[in-house]
Amino acid sequence: MGDDLPLRIAFLSIGRHLHTERWIRWFAERGDDCHLLTVQPGPIEGVTVHDIRRGGPTKALRYWRSLGAVRKILDRVQPDLLNTHFLTGYGYWGDFSGFHPNILTVWGDDVYVTPHENPLKGWLARRALRHAEFVTGDSADILSACVGLGTSPQRCYEVLWGVDFQAFRPDRPQEVRQRLGIGGDDVVLFSPRSFTQPYYNIDVIIRAVKEVVDRRSDVHVVFAGYEGDQRPFQQQARDAGLTERTHFVGRIPHAEFGAYLAACDVFISVPSVDATAVSLLEAMSCARAIVVSDLPSSTEWITDGESGRVVKARDARALARVLMELTHDPALRTLLGAGALAVARRYAGFDQNMARVGALVDACLEDFCNPPEDLPHLLRNGEV
Repeated sequence: MGDDLPLRIAFLSIGRHLHTERWIRWFAERGDDCHLLTVQPGPIEGVTVHDIRRGGPTKALRYWRSLGAVRKILDRVQPDLLNTHFLTGYGYWGDFSGFHPNILTVWGDDVYVTPHENPLKGWLARRALRHAEFVTGDSADILSACVGLGTSPQRCYEVLWGVDFQAFRPDRPQEVRQRLGIGGDDVVLFSPRSFTQPYYNIDVIIRAVKEVVDRRSDVHVVFAGYEGDQRPFQQQARDAGLTERTHFVGRIPHAEFGAYLAACDVFISVPSVDATAVSLLEAMSCARAIVVSDLPSSTEWITDGESGRVVKARDARALARVLMELTHDPALRTLLGAGALAVARRYAGFDQNMARVGALVDACLEDFCNPPEDLPHLLRNGEV
C-alpha cells in the first residue's frame, strides 16, 4: 500500500532524539504525511510536530491532560496508522488513546527495567503490549522480554535502528586524533555510553582502563556520553590518576560519531542492562575491535574471539585483562574488526531495516488482525 499511495502516519515518540528523527524521516522521505506527537517538540524536516504537553499541579493530572491532547490530535489528523515508540509513557498514551492499528516499538529499559519497578507499571506495560497490533524491537532478547510480559510472539518483529554505511566505514579519515593531541601510533580506547544510568558501568570501565594506562604509556581513553553529566566520572578518573591520557568529550553530534569510531582502536560497551545499542552496530561497521558485556542483546552480534571479546558485566578485572590483550595485539584487533564488519554489513543497514518497518506498516493496513506470513520475525534464525 505504501508504494502506491502516500499514507498518513502518526508517531508518538520521544522528540529531539536521533532514533525518532531518523525513523520518521524515512517515512517522510518516501512520501508519507508524517505527524509526531511528543512532549519534547522540535522541528523535523518534512514532519508536522504536535506538542502534547499540558499543564497541571500534579504529574498524574498533567499526564491525563496530555492523553486528552493525544486523542484530540488523532481525531483531527485521522491517520491511517499509529506507531508508538517507547513502552513507558508514550506506550501508555498510545494504548489509552484507543487508536488502531497501533504498532508499538520498544527501546530498552522501557521493557527491561520499568515494568518491574512496581505492580502498576507492570500492569500498564502488559496492557499496552497486549493491545498493540504488532511490536518491534532491536534484538531477539528484547522481544523475548516482551513475550514474557504477555505479548504474542507471532506479533513481534526484530528491527534494528540501523547503520548508514556511508557515514560509518573503516576508511573514514582520523582527524579526531589530531584534535585531541593523540599520536598516530598510540592505542585509543573509546567508551561512548550515556552518563545517566549506573547500569552503563562507566565506573567499571574507569577501574579497568586504570590498570591498562598504568602499564602502557601509549594508551589513551576517550569517554563520551550522549546524555547526562560527565563531571562525576571525570572526578572518578582524577581520583584514579587518569588525567593526561584520558579525554572526556561530552556529547558527540551523530554526524561526528563516525570520525571518533575511526579514530579508536577498541570500542567498549559493557552495560548490565541494554537492548542492541546502535553505537555497537556503528562500531562494527567501522571494523573496530569491540568489547561488550555478556548480555544476550550484545552476544547476538558479538561472538567472543570471532567478532569481538565478551566479558561479564561489572567485572573490572576481566575487562582489564581483555583490554591489555587488545592493546598489545594489533593483529587480533584487525581480525576481530573484520569479523564484526562482516556481520554488520549483512544485517545492520538502516535502509534494510526500515524497509522491514515499511513492509510491516503496509501489511498492518492490509489486515492488522493477522501477522504477515512473508516477513520473518527475526533477521537471523532463532525463536522469539
